[in-house]
Amino acid sequence: MTSLIWGVTQVGLKDRKLISLREIEGVVSPHQRQVDMALKSKREALEYVVDVSELAEFIGGRVESLGLGEDWAISKEILPGVEVFFVFNRADEELPASLRFLFSGDRIGLMRGEDLAGFVILHVSHMLRYVRESNPDKDLPEVCYRV
Repeated sequence: MTSLIWGVTQVGLKDRKLISLREIEGVVSPHQRQVDMALKSKREALEYVVDVSELAEFIGGRVESLGLGEDWAISKEILPGVEVFFVFNRADEELPASLRFLFSGDRIGLMRGEDLAGFVILHVSHMLRYVRESNPDKDLPEVCYRV
């Protein structure tokens, strides 16, 4: 069984449905805007991730292959029955770096958008701590030193 996410067939996670915060809260999601603003300055720093497996271990997650054309994806169980998937694409000639997040789990319906947004922001900040610690000799974006 495959499911469709944003018009792309999902191959890697056959029996899981991945949903966005907008699908949980509705199209006019105030928490989606909150996360977008918080991640705007942070996603560029994720270009400095060299070892995705180490990053996944650092945040207590695991590397995933979602089949969404991602450069890397990491899943993290944030509560029993609730997972967040961080999906990253590096910048190229046409597009800036992007970081998307999706949710899955049999208890996702019990969660509030506010709580999910807080978990996403918290874990991305923790990812930046990994970037800072794993690149001690590089000149990193300022945001890496503020977490």
